[in-house]
Amino acid sequence: MRRLSEFSPASRDMNPHGSERPDPELGSVPAEVIVRFNGRSHRLKYHRGETLLETMRRAGLVTPFVCEQGVCGTCMARRIRGEVELRENHVLSERDLADGYILACQSLPSSEVCEIEIDV
Repeated sequence: MRRLSEFSPASRDMNPHGSERPDPELGSVPAEVIVRFNGRSHRLKYHRGETLLETMRRAGLVTPFVCEQGVCGTCMARRIRGEVELRENHVLSERDLADGYILACQSLPSSEVCEIEIDV
């Protein structure tokens, strides 16, 4: 797991034109994430380093969240396809993780495909 500071805008390696340089050490991330919510599928553009919650909020998709610290579990979602890395997790059990549950506020997509479902 990477340190939180490695994902902050100030620590990104920027070229003179302002776009991020590819970093092979960071691995694959999707160009978009698919979020199933309220009976619809939403395709959202993904920006490297954003959590799934940040991606949803940037796109205007209002989903449940409270603490944004991985403590309350309000933003719990189920991973359908792809992999994520959790920055923090103080609420999900090993069984929850094995069943595909994640915390959107702490999840960073780590594969070329990422699809989640939020059931409220």
